[in-house]
Amino acid sequence: IVYVLSGGEDREKVYFNNLKNDKMLGACVQVLFQSKKGQGLQPYQMNDLWQQGRKRGKIIVDAKEYRLSKVDKVFLVTDVDEFESQLVTALSKKDKDDCGQWVISNPCIEIWLYYCFEKDLAPEILKLRYITRAKRSQRMKQLNHQLILGGADPRKAFDNTPAGIANSKSHYKTGHYEIPGLFATSFHLMMEQIIAFVNERGVEERSKSFTP
Repeated sequence: IVYVLSGGEDREKVYFNNLKNDKMLGACVQVLFQSKKGQGLQPYQMNDLWQQGRKRGKIIVDAKEYRLSKVDKVFLVTDVDEFESQLVTALSKKDKDDCGQWVISNPCIEIWLYYCFEKDLAPEILKLRYITRAKRSQRMKQLNHQLILGGADPRKAFDNTPAGIANSKSHYKTGHYEIPGLFATSFHLMMEQIIAFVNERGVEERSKSFTP
């Protein structure tokens, strides 16, 4: 079981629904996706929700309870946007036994979707460094529609995950508390873990089928 607590409720959900619906991946892993309808969740709200689950030893997703002892991976997916101070607070106070992994995109998930289609940053994207943080995410969404044929559709991006991982790695850099710098995302680290987990589970299931 993989638990994804997401700050975004729209494009993130579409992307992870592809993981659920993929024949191979979906057969090996159960994805529990949680966010807040409408406005999503800020990092401090995500952290509060996750810490409550840790204390209870269980999470509640779509009115169903799941014991954390049965959950294999926990990912907290969020954007930097204007919330860097919230991320610093959450990461600086993180307990050593906290298994929740923060998956952070700067400025937003749109940079991961971009890397699923393109390797090099277009000049228009590089100009984001000159505008305020609060406006970068919206501008990045506009640019994805302009620069990528058909737009950076999360459904198509999922099919390009291997390219996304390779392209994201080439731009990956972090600052304090491992928060990605501008135009970087740790999304590829999460997807590598999920793919490795699925491959491991697949081997286990195949070995079981051949066991007398």
